[in-house]
Amino acid sequence: MATVEASIQAALFARAASLVLSPVHPVAWPNVAFTAPANKKYVRVTHFPNTTERAYIGSSEPHMHQGILQITVIAPLNSGESAARELAGVVADHFPCDLPLFAGVRVERRATVGSKITTDTEIQIPVSIRYRGEA
Repeated sequence: MATVEASIQAALFARAASLVLSPVHPVAWPNVAFTAPANKKYVRVTHFPNTTERAYIGSSEPHMHQGILQITVIAPLNSGESAARELAGVVADHFPCDLPLFAGVRVERRATVGSKITTDTEIQIPVSIRYRGEA
């Protein structure tokens, strides 16, 4: 039997894996070997679980689980921001508010498409999907 934490992550990753992007973009998953494609867009999936809160006094009662699934759209530097931002919006739309994930855990609100981050070789646009619920 999987733990609550593993079940939440599995539900998040399953939803991310069901995202259909056209054209298809490579996906970098946590702790899985990946070589970034040269001069092409791709997405990176990262899970940030947050503090588990005790919602009730009873020791066997459910706890509040919360965190962020971040899917970052990465595009080559100087390739324009519009197409990457559009792709980020498609990712955000794939995780609607109140989407059930596992037991009582759901997407808390519409995903946030963040500000562009620029490095020496690429731009990154993070999409933050917040989840929260009792399990």
